[in-house]
Amino acid sequence: MVAQTAHRRENTAGAAILALALLSLLIGLTAFCGWVFLQRMTHLYRDSIYPNVYTLGVDLGGMRPDDAATALEAVSGYVDTGLLLLTDGERRWSYPWSIAGLNVDAWGTAQAAFAVGRGGTWQDTAGVWLNYHDVPPRFVFDITQARALLAELDLEVSRPPVDPAIRLEQGEIVILPGEAGRVLDIANTLARLNEVGSSPHRVEVPLVFEIIEPAELETAALTEEAEALLARRITLLAYDPLTEETLSWVMAREQIAGWIHLVPGEHGDLSVDINQYAIRDTLIQLADALGDGRGFRYDEAAARVFKAFDAGEEELWLYLTHPERTYSVQAGDTLTSLSAKFGMPPGIVAEANQDIDIDKLYVGQPVHIPSQDILMPHMPIRGKKIVVNLAEQRVRIFENGQPIYEWVVSTGIEDSPTHRGTFQVLDKQEEAYASQWDLWMPYFISIYTAGGGVENGFHELPILSNGKRLWAGALGHPVSYGCIILGIPDAQTLYDWAEVGVTVVIE
Repeated sequence: MVAQTAHRRENTAGAAILALALLSLLIGLTAFCGWVFLQRMTHLYRDSIYPNVYTLGVDLGGMRPDDAATALEAVSGYVDTGLLLLTDGERRWSYPWSIAGLNVDAWGTAQAAFAVGRGGTWQDTAGVWLNYHDVPPRFVFDITQARALLAELDLEVSRPPVDPAIRLEQGEIVILPGEAGRVLDIANTLARLNEVGSSPHRVEVPLVFEIIEPAELETAALTEEAEALLARRITLLAYDPLTEETLSWVMAREQIAGWIHLVPGEHGDLSVDINQYAIRDTLIQLADALGDGRGFRYDEAAARVFKAFDAGEEELWLYLTHPERTYSVQAGDTLTSLSAKFGMPPGIVAEANQDIDIDKLYVGQPVHIPSQDILMPHMPIRGKKIVVNLAEQRVRIFENGQPIYEWVVSTGIEDSPTHRGTFQVLDKQEEAYASQWDLWMPYFISIYTAGGGVENGFHELPILSNGKRLWAGALGHPVSYGCIILGIPDAQTLYDWAEVGVTVVIE
């Protein structure tokens, strides 16, 4: 019995040993097969991403890193990178992170996908092949793109300091302190964005500002300077040669108060000065009050007032301008009749209407009539006037409203008339040459351009190239080509008396 029991035990032990040996062999064969499989797969995917590796929903298995980067680049634009909130403490500006510089790093993500299953145990590698593996995308922060966004935002959020101001309230000088300004500190704001710009998420980033303080004030000294300016007076005057009207405006404390402002001094401190642009605004208001289109040469006038006021002058004459006009053609109107109606030489009217056929006018057609300023560009000389009467063929000279000379003249013939209107002395030449007629015109006084570069004016009996006087004995009758002919020595007398700017009326 004992022997049988022992025999059975030996058989059982042998069977167990055999089973263990077979199991070990099976495990070894399995491991060997697995090793062979690993070697083959490793060799097969030596340069490619292992199977079952996904990013952004894209199956990257079997792709080389550069191909995977290209595939990821194609879908990166659909990735929600979250929101960036920028704030100045009061307002918020919201941008997709993709606009603010946070973008999918396609190449970095492809490299991360390629690294999956490499460098670990064989079990890790086998696990990648047998199971789904999602690689989170990598992101890169584009500081150049973010800087461009901040530069655009800077235009909205930055503000200059408000300078201290000065004004008159109920007759008293009041100095108003300024307000601090700010400029977006793009460099430090970028540093903050760089700190948080590593992954998509919603984040709020405070903007960084550089504060600009306004200038400091010494109100007592500024008030004293302002009072010194307000104590001045200046009278602005303008003469209208068309109406012979003299206009006058007294600039006193209330008006001058609108001109003064605070400006930085030599050492950065503030001082009180006159603002030329404020003077210009005052001139516009004065012209608007006239209500008839008259005005000033505003930039020129403002500069002259500024200079005169600064020099302490108490009176200043300004050039008064006249408006352009648009005329609607009536039945029977011609270029000649329009010229007579508006006192404007036909050549000038034609030049101002080059877009229409001035010789074929129709009823209702708009015609541009230039400003009187074209004929009278110089500051008018007050108290002097020349009047030419075409019907009487006489010229009369007035000074301070009184006639001082009267002479017989000869004006233009019918085919080349002397034009009616109000003009002024434009220029003077002791000896002027008319090449069109080959003659000399002593004591020539130009008064208007007839067109085509031809100037008409006063002069002595002309002299032909052979030395002969033309039209001698013809004074009192129209004989010229548009000029007003005077005798000897009348022409020289007028030449010496009439300076540039004297008004000339031809009627």
